[in-house]
Amino acid sequence: MLLCASLLVLPGLPITYLLGLRRLTAVALAPVVVVAVVVLTAMAASKLGIAWSPLPVLGVFAGLTVVIACVVIPLRKRLPRPAAGDGWPVVGASVLGLAGAALLGALTVRLSIRGPEELIQTEDSAFHYNAIANILNTGDASTLMIDTLGVPGRAHGFYPAAWHDLASLFVMITGGSVPAAANILSISIALVIWPLGCVLLMRQLAGPSRTALGLAGLMSIAFGAFPWEMLGWGILWPNLLGLSLVPAALAALLSVAKLATEDAIGRGRAWLLVPMFGVAVTIAHPNAVISLAAVAVPVVFVGFARASIRRYRAGRRGTAALMAAPIVLAAPAYWLVVVESGLFAGTMNAESPPFESPSHALGEALTGATNGRGAGWVLAVLVIIGAVSCFRQRFRRWLVASHAISVGLYVLAAGVPGAGRRVFTGFWYTDSHRLAAMIPITGVPLAVIGTIAVVAAVRSWLSSASFLEHRRVMAARASAAALPVVVVLALVATGGLNLLDHRNRVLSAYPKVDPLVSQEEHALFERIGERTEPGTIVAQMPYNGSPVVMALSGRQVLFPQLNIGRLTADQIYLARNLSKAATDPRVCEIAGRLNVRYLLTNDIPRGNLWDGLTYPTGEGFRQIDQGGTFKLYRITACDAPAG
Repeated sequence: MLLCASLLVLPGLPITYLLGLRRLTAVALAPVVVVAVVVLTAMAASKLGIAWSPLPVLGVFAGLTVVIACVVIPLRKRLPRPAAGDGWPVVGASVLGLAGAALLGALTVRLSIRGPEELIQTEDSAFHYNAIANILNTGDASTLMIDTLGVPGRAHGFYPAAWHDLASLFVMITGGSVPAAANILSISIALVIWPLGCVLLMRQLAGPSRTALGLAGLMSIAFGAFPWEMLGWGILWPNLLGLSLVPAALAALLSVAKLATEDAIGRGRAWLLVPMFGVAVTIAHPNAVISLAAVAVPVVFVGFARASIRRYRAGRRGTAALMAAPIVLAAPAYWLVVVESGLFAGTMNAESPPFESPSHALGEALTGATNGRGAGWVLAVLVIIGAVSCFRQRFRRWLVASHAISVGLYVLAAGVPGAGRRVFTGFWYTDSHRLAAMIPITGVPLAVIGTIAVVAAVRSWLSSASFLEHRRVMAARASAAALPVVVVLALVATGGLNLLDHRNRVLSAYPKVDPLVSQEEHALFERIGERTEPGTIVAQMPYNGSPVVMALSGRQVLFPQLNIGRLTADQIYLARNLSKAATDPRVCEIAGRLNVRYLLTNDIPRGNLWDGLTYPTGEGFRQIDQGGTFKLYRITACDAPAG
């Protein structure tokens, strides 16, 4: 975990430092640089025919650092001064909050995941495991190639590969297993990248406030919808990475729009970072870019409105009208691009039916009980108090509007029937889980602001309380203790910031009863790497847990994921007829072309697509291993004749 956290931050620090960022800001933005450099290097290496490994990535980081240094150092007197780093007391408060989040987060993980190599048991897990294995097998980590999963003849296209690229590098560096890399990387994203982004966003909202930054670090892991739901539902690891970058991206947009309090980034540097954020967030997951755009709508609106007003008052009416145009044209442009063009028809047509009333959905969004989970009443009260406080402070009203957008999108997905809602929710496949994950982006800073308001009210009451009227020293001490007392009470009242709810959310992907594969079957899957030759393909049925063979043994399987919508004609024929290898010449012709040499099966009901992958009853197969209900066969009928 420590190594993974270091790899997510340290390589980007020289670049953020050379760009003029300092201390907390430099550290919080370093993961964005790391993700952007890794994904671009993967795509470039693929085009140039360079095998994927840590070496080209290290070379790009070193080269980019040297290039930026060669530009910045000679021009340092003419460039803007580096951002003033926050004082060490502010940094110390931030570290204290982050450490508290890491401690509570580690406890949640320990209560829900048995060990680093425990297998996720969801529909999408096979794809993600095997995408990493495919990178390791092929040496190609490009986001344009990853979804082939090593299946010959399968068409390829764009698939967000940032998470898989990082995981593959972690396997190469540590020599660990694919499941261990997947678990450790995802937990590190949840407990390092996301909290750092939340602290940076709070820094842009509240300035160098030790209280605000310390609370932001602690409360970053308080919401169940994110990051914990993304560790247990789906499984949506690429979404986890993409959304974890959104708070830092939103913090940079506040600099661009001139809405930051004592800006720690600087407008010029923020503009330089915008393309990097675009690459990192998009290739982490396109949904995250849309989520960023959604919560940033009020920021953009206020930024353009203020710029237009300033120019109008300065007598530059033409420029003022130009700055106001995006506000006026936003709605019709959205309709033309999203609805009329059909550009997003694929996602817009996805349907996830509502499962509750709009009022129930609204209650869930406000209390953190999204998708039927447990309500966090204390946190909900703090968020509402924070929203009221922000609304009374005009310069923070945009934050309330952003939160209302996230809440509204969840209500549309979970509680409003009809196809019309998909105009707004279709980017997320109208999936209430993905939309619920947006709420903590603004929920964390609102909860922090609400906590500060409560502490201020308690201090005011203590200072004026009649029983302390003649004991000023005691009153001062009680006032100073208000913050730790409120924090401790909140931790107690919420059961360690809703720790049990978070554990249950993660546990849904790591069931301890009726596991996907038994210990004997797991051991067999690992042995397949020893029992088969490199380069050969193992035929199997995807719905019995066997796709994970690819991740555990490194051997290519014929059906590496559960989504069968893009099967090739060869795959379909072997699925139906492989058991007839001794009597059907076409079976061996296809098997020879694809290098399918083994069959792994635990038998299946007859009369479906997978009839050819049952226990073979005729000649042409030789059993070479067994584990639990699974048996591994050599397809001898297709072996080349001797001599």
